[in-house]
Amino acid sequence: MSGGRSDLLGGVRIVDLTMFVAGPYCTMLLADLGAEVIKVEPPAGDPVRSNRSGPGSSSENIQFQTYNRNKRGLVLDLKNPEGVKVLADLVRASDALVENFRPGVLERLGFDWEQLQSLNPRLVLCSLSAFGQDGPWALRPGYDMTVQALGGGMSLTGHPATGPAHIPFHLGDTGGGLFAALGLVAALHQSARTGRGRRLDISMLDAQVALLGDEITNAVAAGEDPPQHGSGHPAFYPYGAFQTADMPIAVAAVGVEKFWQNLCGALGRPDLAQDPRFAGNGQRARNRAELEPVLNGIFRQKNRAEWLAILEKADVPASPIHSVLEAVNSPQIRHRHMIQEVEAGAAGRVSVPGNPIDAGPSASFAAAPTRGGEGAALLRSVLGYDDARLSVLRGKGII
Repeated sequence: MSGGRSDLLGGVRIVDLTMFVAGPYCTMLLADLGAEVIKVEPPAGDPVRSNRSGPGSSSENIQFQTYNRNKRGLVLDLKNPEGVKVLADLVRASDALVENFRPGVLERLGFDWEQLQSLNPRLVLCSLSAFGQDGPWALRPGYDMTVQALGGGMSLTGHPATGPAHIPFHLGDTGGGLFAALGLVAALHQSARTGRGRRLDISMLDAQVALLGDEITNAVAAGEDPPQHGSGHPAFYPYGAFQTADMPIAVAAVGVEKFWQNLCGALGRPDLAQDPRFAGNGQRARNRAELEPVLNGIFRQKNRAEWLAILEKADVPASPIHSVLEAVNSPQIRHRHMIQEVEAGAAGRVSVPGNPIDAGPSASFAAAPTRGGEGAALLRSVLGYDDARLSVLRGKGII
């Protein structure tokens, strides 16, 4: 079963000091791949637990389940020196430490890179922040929307008539988390070979720039900014959303000329395929203003279901524009087990996205840890703390 939890990183232990979305998304991916991720939270908990922006009647936001599944949990007061000692013990017993504090916070806790190396020479440290550990913006606060805006991507979204729009599925956060997870897997591989750790400095802004890809290449080569893309792309046509008699569809008749020719036949306009103004994608993109009203007029003559049946038969890349719930319930996504359910205590059964890495048979996801529910058992099993020490730590409010 794809979409679930695998054992690719079995035997790897990761201390997770992250909160909000970007860092927890990184460590969630690693937990999905089988790593033992120990989520260390302050006494007040990860703020996402109480960010009641989502639906449901639970006392905890179900969004927390999305980014913290498959992890173990520990509440630890790092403002207390004894809490810092517990963290030091965890560092000694682990393979990696992931944090998304502002630059300098980890050092103020007494865990600069040199100290961490002395505790565990093979440790991989991953610092994930909005702007990186150095540079003129390093100490600024940063969130998903601001890094999307600063990275250039937000200038491409939306329509000229309505202005820019941020990508709403946390691309600023998840983009940084993806690169952090990739870097961690590579650094863990090196550490296993050499016995020496490595520090990773991952910037969410850097990730946005990397994800822009050829938008940067083309803009720099042309010496001018690209226009807003709307639902398509200025360099490709027909490639975007088209309104039918009832609902819009997405058409991508580009890449190879046969798709354009197939589309012209499906539309009942084979003459368009012979028109020199539209011969090749470059010509169609340049002459979009002449071609677009023609295609729009034709597509409005039939409804979505009719057009999709015609275009599928003609081998034209086209699809409905699914809502989120339509996507969740679509047969391909269900077949790939990309929607998983977890038992989330008071919140009941919660549906979360699966993991797209299909490495063969996989297990079901475990729910995110409850706040403080596992702390004593975790310290007993991982660090060998006895009941007397646990009682002292609990009595002082350290755990």
